[in-house]
Amino acid sequence: MPKRRNKAAKIRAALVDNPDASAKEIVQKLAAQRVRVTPAQVYNVKSTVAKPKVDGYASLIQAKKLADALGGIAQARAALDVLARLL
Repeated sequence: MPKRRNKAAKIRAALVDNPDASAKEIVQKLAAQRVRVTPAQVYNVKSTVAKPKVDGYASLIQAKKLADALGGIAQARAALDVLARLL
C-alpha cells in the first residue's frame, strides 16, 4: 500500500526553510520533490502558521506587572504614550 503524504507538513517544513518565499516558490520547491500542491494550499497553511496564539489572561498578567513596575496605571500609560511617539 502506498505511503500517504502529509502535504501540509511538507508546506510547513518548506516555510520554515524559507519563510519569506511566495506561494509560487513553495509550489515549485515542492514540485521538485514530487509533491503536488496548489498556491491556495500554501496560502491556507501560511495563514494558519503565521497566526500567533494570544493568551488573554497571560497578557493581562504581563500588563499588571508592567503597571506595578512603573508605579501605577497612569505612569504605565504615560510610558506607552512616549513609546508610541518614538515609534
